[in-house]
Amino acid sequence: MIRELHYLKAMGYHFIDENLKDENLKNDFSVKNFKDLQNSVKNCTLCHFSKTRRHVLMEKEQKSVRLLILASFAQKSENESGILLDSLRGENLKKILQEILGLKRENFYFSYLFKCFSYSKFDNFSLQSCLPFFWNELKLVKPKIVLCLGEYAFEGLGFKNFNALRGEIFAYEDFFIMPSFELEFIEKNPSYKKDFIDDLKKLKGFL
Repeated sequence: MIRELHYLKAMGYHFIDENLKDENLKNDFSVKNFKDLQNSVKNCTLCHFSKTRRHVLMEKEQKSVRLLILASFAQKSENESGILLDSLRGENLKKILQEILGLKRENFYFSYLFKCFSYSKFDNFSLQSCLPFFWNELKLVKPKIVLCLGEYAFEGLGFKNFNALRGEIFAYEDFFIMPSFELEFIEKNPSYKKDFIDDLKKLKGFL
């Protein structure tokens, strides 16, 4: 592992400074398996998001994949169908991943920072309530790299300086992480789509 990290550093990759990460946000608990985690989310009533939950916004099954993609929040159509990426935005992401990385839907794991849909704005209490679910999800899936879509998802995990670090690949604990733009931002600012695609191309060496 050490040799691999030195090799990646020589290739131009970076390693994240612990000062960029607020460890207070990683207040995770431990679950035995993926089904237990799903049940924990399903029965969670810690915040007001649970009141609008129709489906648990998680993958149906645990996957053994190298790429985990993290976004902040789901759309109404996903809450109604219980299917992740069941939206025009989701279809666009799947198309881009297929074209740029050659990944089909079964080849990557998708996760939301918030496991329940909500019409209201996010607040810190809801974030702190949901973060333990994601950290457990990450431990179970064990991806090689995490692609963080958007500033909120990246900084929600406790990292800082999204604008400076966007598109960079960092080593953190036993995985790598790269922040990039969220799809909603690209829809509103299509001139950044090329930058997003260029970011994705950097992931090829990990997949």
